[in-house]
Amino acid sequence: MKVIKGLSYLDIEDPKIVAFCGKGGVGKTTCATATSLHFAKRGLRTLLISTDPTPSLSDILEIDIRGTITHVPPYKGLKAVELDYELVIERWKEKFGEEVYEVLSSFLPVGKEIIDYIAGAPGIDEEFALSYILDFYESADYDVIVWDTAPAGGTLSLVKLQDKFYTHLGEAARLYVRVRQAVDTLIKGRAKRDPLNIIASWEKLAQRVLDMLKDEKTHAIIVTIPEALGVRQTERVRKELEAFGMFVSRILVNYVVTEDICTCDFIKQRASMQKDYIDSLKERYGKEPGLAILPQLPREVRGIEAILKLEALLF
Repeated sequence: MKVIKGLSYLDIEDPKIVAFCGKGGVGKTTCATATSLHFAKRGLRTLLISTDPTPSLSDILEIDIRGTITHVPPYKGLKAVELDYELVIERWKEKFGEEVYEVLSSFLPVGKEIIDYIAGAPGIDEEFALSYILDFYESADYDVIVWDTAPAGGTLSLVKLQDKFYTHLGEAARLYVRVRQAVDTLIKGRAKRDPLNIIASWEKLAQRVLDMLKDEKTHAIIVTIPEALGVRQTERVRKELEAFGMFVSRILVNYVVTEDICTCDFIKQRASMQKDYIDSLKERYGKEPGLAILPQLPREVRGIEAILKLEALLF
């Protein structure tokens, strides 16, 4: 099979984050894993991280990396982790719980059980997952982060949530100023720190996360399949990511079958069906942001040896 030139280190100049996006079941995790091996082979200190609530990195690597940053042999510089969202919530409580309590208790008669209540609010785990990635992004520990994202809907919600969170923090500060005067007699001497300073620190953190997502060194790779649903969702995901300010650097078409694989009627019909969608994708994305194609493999990708074969095709 003649494969269109795929991703390469030279094509993505000096990346800091390479995020694999797309609908579920298109092969994001295997492509992300192969990419992390590609960078690690070249001596880059690489972190492979999954924020998918139902991750499969451990299965593909055949190493238990759930909730713990783990070295992936044989590459000295490669580490991987699947986010354990229960641990994420506990870390959120440790990092922000007391601050949340200070802000709320400064003008409301609440106990510390409010920390558990807020920690259970929808979106808190995803929000902190982004700040978790930010810690790695801002550290000097890794040269590149390969990010296996949640299926398309979850990833887009995560990005939008961050933008809304930042906007609401600005509104929260203004609201606090308005209500503070009304309850000043109640809060006098109650807060250890000025709640406005705490809210301002959260706002700065949210801005840093936004800057990370929109950085020119953050590359989004949209993985798709040559079928109607895949093609339609690719366009939607690309538009939404670019509207938000993220850089989509490649469209990767996975699970492509060709007539030279087999001469049976089933394969011929499937190859013919896929060709129409591939032609459509080439027309839309061939020049910008560029298209890469991966063939349908005869076996599942599990273990380092199999991942390296995929890396050879991908790069």
